[in-house]
Amino acid sequence: MPNCSDSLPSSEDLMKGFTAGDIAVMVILNLVAIASYAIFIELWTYLHKNIANDVIKDKTLLVLGLFPVTTVAYQLGIFVPRAGTLVDFVTAVYTSISLFSFFHLTITYLGGVTEAIDKLGFVDASLNVGPCCCCCICLPKVRINRKAYRVLRFGILQTLILQPVLQFISAVLWADGKYAIGEVHPTNPLFYIKILLNISALMSLYVFNLLMKAAFGIAEANYHLLAKYAIIIVYIILSNLQPLILSCFATYNIIPCTGFYSSKSRASQIDHHAKILEMFILLLVSRKYYRKRLPDVLPLYFEDPLHSVC
Repeated sequence: MPNCSDSLPSSEDLMKGFTAGDIAVMVILNLVAIASYAIFIELWTYLHKNIANDVIKDKTLLVLGLFPVTTVAYQLGIFVPRAGTLVDFVTAVYTSISLFSFFHLTITYLGGVTEAIDKLGFVDASLNVGPCCCCCICLPKVRINRKAYRVLRFGILQTLILQPVLQFISAVLWADGKYAIGEVHPTNPLFYIKILLNISALMSLYVFNLLMKAAFGIAEANYHLLAKYAIIIVYIILSNLQPLILSCFATYNIIPCTGFYSSKSRASQIDHHAKILEMFILLLVSRKYYRKRLPDVLPLYFEDPLHSVC
């Protein structure tokens, strides 16, 4: 049996323990990461040259930045294993920013706040959407008026506030030695932080699904809103479901430990490696849709959803 340690190795110990196979994996992952950065720079150049609307350009870059930022964070995670909590904090903060930017981008595609509300007011929005209420077929359909828009805006905004704050509290508790990575049980404050994080994420997804389902029918087909939203959903599923599955495998020792890593730490390492490859694929798919020509008729200005609806 290998002599597995429960504590994570330092970056120096990790480098000393590299085998030829480990070095090959690291080289491949770093080449993939560099390719992701190159694709993002190419997209940044394309958007600046071809998108005249500054709001669409800026919000699109914030959304697309989700993939290189996540890649950078997980690159840090594979070279500095003890920075796992910091990696989670960085990705949570930028994911919240990116989701809120995508909300802004969708409203912009619909013509700005006032025009979007006017258009959505003629659409019967179904409340029985996932992930919270997909089985509640008795729920009525509603029209999205100004009051409903404020509720939707709050449902997205709470993620921008709660996710970074809760992740920061989690990082502080970890730094203070209150829990170890992968250790979650009812006597640990991290258990309740995870519950709040999941409730916040579910509420945000529900609001997004409700808004998107209503917007798909009235947005210009050339915006490819469905494909762009599907990419965001895939990212969220990978970010939440993948580490959960790997953690379950580690709990039952399906993932074997190695010299430096326990089963749970090994699961985290596999997740970091997989995320770098996944971000490259998602960015490559995003490039296909965000490089497509937008309709010639675009809103001349954008009304800020945070301030324009009283």
